[in-house]
Amino acid sequence: MRQMLRPAIWLLTTIGCCGVASAADMPIKAPPAPVYYNWTGFYLGVNIGGSWGRQCAELFDRGSPVASGCIHPNDVIGGGQIGYNWQFGPWFGFGNGTVLGLEADFQGSRERADYNFGFAPFTAGGTTFPGVQGTLTDKLEWFGTARGRAGIAFDRWLPYVTGGYAYGNRKFEAMASIPGATASFSNSNTLSGWTVGGGVEWAFWQNWTAKVEYLYIDFSNNDSDFSTLTITTPTSLSLTANHFKDNIVRAGVNYKFW
Repeated sequence: MRQMLRPAIWLLTTIGCCGVASAADMPIKAPPAPVYYNWTGFYLGVNIGGSWGRQCAELFDRGSPVASGCIHPNDVIGGGQIGYNWQFGPWFGFGNGTVLGLEADFQGSRERADYNFGFAPFTAGGTTFPGVQGTLTDKLEWFGTARGRAGIAFDRWLPYVTGGYAYGNRKFEAMASIPGATASFSNSNTLSGWTVGGGVEWAFWQNWTAKVEYLYIDFSNNDSDFSTLTITTPTSLSLTANHFKDNIVRAGVNYKFW
């Protein structure tokens, strides 16, 4: 009986040894590498948001200051943007990639503020003139920016900082009156300055991304004089306004072209 079992035991032992050896020789497959969102490419989008600014001005009558103050234009802004992103390997070990980009936007604006002014009667050349009452309206009619962007990609999330050039158009309207006479003027000028800010963008579906962004804008070149409001001789009003500062918060949607 024992002699009959010996061939069977030998066969099973041989098969077991060979099977173990074959399993040990098989290569182990590594898990597939994760696929992250690629931010590289052109994009085009729209945005809407709000703004609040600060503009200080001084009113002169025949060269003498008669009123001054700061006004705070604010309202809704909206427009569109276009840009391009380049994604590189992670820098300094953060995230899934470093993203550098360029973006330009153009915004329509309803931003405005009204300022009421007045000063007491005055005497000039032996004649007494009644006090003057008036209203000044400051409007930011449109603006745009051209900026660089730099961010760190965390798959479909992209926090970033941004900064660059800003430009726009401001319009002043004023009306002043004394009993029996009223005068008004309207004057606009082009603004330029700089902007800086930041935001976060989210690739929520295929080629579509959404973002929330804050920008601080300083139109530093726009110290302006307006000397076109004359009610009656010798009363001549002029306005000096210093540079306009603005804060922008907006949300936008972009479509990225692969």
